Amino acid sequence: MSRTNGTLRLALCLTVAAVAGTLAAPSTAGAAAPVDPWTCTPGAFCVYSGTDGTGKACGWQVDDPDWLQGSTACGWARNTRVRSAFNNGGSGMPVSAFTRTGFKETKVFCLGKGEKTNLRGAGTYLRSHTWKC
Repeated sequence: MSRTNGTLRLALCLTVAAVAGTLAAPSTAGAAAPVDPWTCTPGAFCVYSGTDGTGKACGWQVDDPDWLQGSTACGWARNTRVRSAFNNGGSGMPVSAFTRTGFKETKVFCLGKGEKTNLRGAGTYLRSHTWKC
């Protein structure tokens, strides 16, 4: 092989490697911005897997007697405790959350409109809520 062919092949390989590296490198320009804590659709009741409105979130604008199969399936609630909640409702109604489906067992809290809460300790498994106390 001639020296010119070897130099051309090396240049080609380096160019391909550089292009591949550029394509594989993450871009900050198109990256999604981090979600702000306590993000909750206006008019909704939201729960979070982390404290202070962080982590995974689920939100509802109506009563839901079964978070795992109801109007808004909140699949992470099956194995993850709720650690914080926010009543961002528009009606002014309070919202109550329960440890069992069908608004049964223990009522964990009653949040007035605009109220936020962190649940004690590691949080609580919740399964339903209703817009009343």
